[in-house]
This record gives sequence, structure tokens and C-alpha cells, in this order.
Amino acid sequence: MTPATVARFMASLFPPRPLQTCRLLDAGAGMGALSCAFLNRWMTGGLGFASVEVTAYEVDDHLRDHLARRLARYSRATSHIVAGDYIQLATAHGLRNQGYTHVILNPPYKKISGQSAHRLALRCVGIETVNLYSAFVALAVAEAAPGGQIVAITPRSFCNGPYYRPFRDFILARAAIRHMHLFASRNQPFKGDQVLQETIIIRLERGGQQGPVTVSTSTDDSFADFTTHEHPFERIVPPNTPERLIHVPTTTAPSTIERLSAVGYSLADLGIRVSTGPVVDFRMKAHLRPMPEAGAVPLVYPSHLRMAGTVWPV
Repeated sequence: MTPATVARFMASLFPPRPLQTCRLLDAGAGMGALSCAFLNRWMTGGLGFASVEVTAYEVDDHLRDHLARRLARYSRATSHIVAGDYIQLATAHGLRNQGYTHVILNPPYKKISGQSAHRLALRCVGIETVNLYSAFVALAVAEAAPGGQIVAITPRSFCNGPYYRPFRDFILARAAIRHMHLFASRNQPFKGDQVLQETIIIRLERGGQQGPVTVSTSTDDSFADFTTHEHPFERIVPPNTPERLIHVPTTTAPSTIERLSAVGYSLADLGIRVSTGPVVDFRMKAHLRPMPEAGAVPLVYPSHLRMAGTVWPV
């Protein structure tokens, strides 16, 4: 159910490869928007394959009916639709290279509890992660053939934070980052589904030698203000950060974060603890006050922050 403009852009990120047979994985395929965008590009001669074999996983019976009808329109491609849970099926016999030369993904987004069946299945194959989307990406990378190209659209949350550190380690040990696209607007790429999330599209190459990374941006899925720059990998994953944080620079000039990284102190060194998420306005409506009163504290937004301090109220 990826918007058509986003699906076409994702398909455009795959570099042409002179393969006899492309083996495409689309896990969590929905109604097939991504597979169809990929096949449309192939049929116009944009990828250079002699044939395409599609493997599409979809757990929902209703969506699977739509998926089958849409893929059936591509008589030149061979399609295999798998009815079932991708995580359970992919981990059933251990992680193996399944020979996928290409992967295109819009994985589901949902937190995985520590003792859930999904979490335990992933742990058995060496994947430790906290969300379905990162689990899908990790499994797809593991199942890709050497040189396999993986294009996925996900939340940006995997780029930082301790919860996603094992996932970052897993990906960076097995793949090279080739391209990242960031949507500047949180609510536009999936506005039809009212998704409020920083969204990123990433292209990985299984087993690739890491080199410079292309970073592109646009406000929304119209790509009307599309811009692109190439950056050395050291700007993407700074070598002096043990947490393996993934930075997405949007300009060639050093960001504030990059300039501050030279300080050499962590928040813990400074006696500061940070908790993101619990104190946000839509979760605290019962506690909000229109004016200061005894016992109340300011609710600070980014608009209150200035280079040398805080300005409140605005």
C-alpha cells in the first residue's frame, strides 16, 4: 500500500545489472505496489535482466487476493506468493542466503515485546531488534545473495538510540550503505494513512565494499524539491562513535551535531539523562495548563531552543 510515487522512486534506485535472472523478494507485499513498480521499470528496459522471478510474502488473505491479481498481469515474470508470516518462515531453518539478487520492502511497523514469538525466533538466528520493520530488513539482508541490492522504506528511528544498536551492528557488518533518501515532512509521504513519522528510504548492497554514500532529500513524495549530495562514509557513521550512530547529512556543511561531536563528552559524562517519548503533548493532555501555576513546569519544544540557551515562552 505504498504510494505510487514512492514505489516508483524506490524502484528507480536499483542500479542496472546484466543478470540472466533477477530474483526479487518483496516481504510484506500488501497489494504489490512495490513489486509492480519494480516490474514496470524492468519491462521498460531499465534494469537489464533477461527474466524476473518474484517471491512475495503476504500474511493477509484479502490483500493476497489483490496481490495475486496484480502480479498475474506480468506474464513475462514468474511470481510465487507465500501465504504466511515472513519472520516465522524465514527463521524456521536458520539464516541462509536464498539467492535474492534484489529486495524491495515496505515492512510493517510494530514494536516486538521481549518474550514474543517473533522476538524469540529472531534471537535464535542472531537478530536482536525491537520492531517488525528492522526485523524484516535484517532478514532480507541475510537472505540476499552477495552483491544483492536491498531498497527499503522505514522509519528513521533505527539510525540512533541504544535499542537499535544490535540492528545497526548486524546491518553494517553485512552490507554497505549506498543511498539514503530522507523526507523532510513527517506527515506527507503516507498522508493517506495519517502516518506521523520521520521516513527514510535506504539502499544497501549485501557484502559490498563501503564507499561514499549518496544522500537525497525531498519535502514529500512529489519529489518536487529533490536534492542530492555525496558524502564520505565517515560523515554517515562517524568512526569515533561506539554506538554506530547513522547520521543523515542534508547539506555539505557540517551539522551542529558534527561540530559538537568534537567536544568528546557523552551526556552521561555530564550527568544528564535523556528519555524520549513519554513527555509529549498528545500523551499528556490531562496535565497541560494554559498558564503557569504552582507546581507546573514549561513544556519545551524545538522552537524554544536557541544556539546558547532556551527562550520560553515564545
